[in-house]
Amino acid sequence: MKIKLLLLCVTLALPLMARAEDLSLADAYQKALAYDATIRSSRAQNKADQQEINKAFSAFLPQAGLTLYKGRGITDSTNPGFGGTAVNHHQVYGSDNNNFSVRQSVFNLANFASYKEAKAIVAKSDAMLSKDNISLISRVGGAYLDALLSTENIQYSQAQQASVQSQLDQAERRYKLGIGTVTEVNEAKANLEDVKAKALEWTSNLEYSKRTLENLTGVYAEGLLVLDAEKLPLHAPEPENVDSWIERAWANNPDILAAQEDIKVATQEITRNRAGHFPTLDLVASRSYTSSDTNYTIGSTYNSTSIGLQLSVPIYSGGRVNATVLQASAKLEQANEVLTVQQRAVAADVRKYFNALMNGIAKIQSYEQSVKSNEIAVIGTRKGFEAGVRTNVEVLNAQEKLFAAKRDLAHERYMFIYSGLQLKQSTGVLTDADIQEVSSWLSVSPAS
Repeated sequence: MKIKLLLLCVTLALPLMARAEDLSLADAYQKALAYDATIRSSRAQNKADQQEINKAFSAFLPQAGLTLYKGRGITDSTNPGFGGTAVNHHQVYGSDNNNFSVRQSVFNLANFASYKEAKAIVAKSDAMLSKDNISLISRVGGAYLDALLSTENIQYSQAQQASVQSQLDQAERRYKLGIGTVTEVNEAKANLEDVKAKALEWTSNLEYSKRTLENLTGVYAEGLLVLDAEKLPLHAPEPENVDSWIERAWANNPDILAAQEDIKVATQEITRNRAGHFPTLDLVASRSYTSSDTNYTIGSTYNSTSIGLQLSVPIYSGGRVNATVLQASAKLEQANEVLTVQQRAVAADVRKYFNALMNGIAKIQSYEQSVKSNEIAVIGTRKGFEAGVRTNVEVLNAQEKLFAAKRDLAHERYMFIYSGLQLKQSTGVLTDADIQEVSSWLSVSPAS
């Protein structure tokens, strides 16, 4: 019985065990491509939008229709007879009416405008799909880097906790030997509790980041691959000119491309509505067969074939055409302003992340030097404390500065990586290769 219960527990636990796994950034992105609902929804929308071209093109192809009618007719009639006597007739007869017709548009300005409008709609849909693909790279990268930063902060907190615990033990020994004070002990205890509280906060942040990553990938990452600082290239973005990046953004950013397609849609909408003033020309052919179609043709059959050109000339529609043209013109003006808004917003984002990268290099280098200086300061302060010329507070402050510098350094490194992704996202040139490159900077050693 116990063995069966154990097997049942293991069986129930297997699905949960299968979902938990160590993830590299590259693997996380590949899983997100298949799992993320946003990108899947975008693909489905794009697939639906692709049919707009087929729908618009259908207006240029022949339109054929077939109608078949077969029924029974009953006619009661009264006709004058000889001598003024009324004669009544009751007739029951079969009735057939079959018609096959073909209509081919020869000239219709609205059809041409609708086709160009459909192409612009599809192009906009392609741009929005590209935007969502780029956004997925950024979202996965952002969630992964957030989790890594929380992981490293936890490690720093644990190291700080061990250091403060060691300082507390030393303060307690000094107090027992009569060369320390109770104040030093209490200060070390207070600092230890503060470090523990911060560690809990970072643990909570890590769990939140992992759950965010899980929502994107469908798996819960027990382990993450940490950054190998030696692999991180600290160089300025190429080209090292923000105006060049802005020009690239205006040519590649999906929001700008979508706004440009909206202008094309609005332009063709004006043409399509203005076509209400233009004549249309169709080639019409039909073939019909009728048998006893009415009570006047009882017993008669007709086979008719016709072919010709049908010209339709609009004369007056109550001002509707003018109103729709004015409405479409206003939409075109709006589309132009939306494009301006997008260009300005993208330019601002590009400048923001370009400057973040440029400043990030200097910040990282400064924090690297700060870590080295603080490590030397901690060693000197500890020696001074052991010699009795430095206080416990000074040792704790030196340690706090060291761990703060390490946290700031880790933060700036991850922000540098994220700013690089954001710069390329704003420019519209972020690709799978970029996520693979960032993944290559991460160590193969898992960290939890």
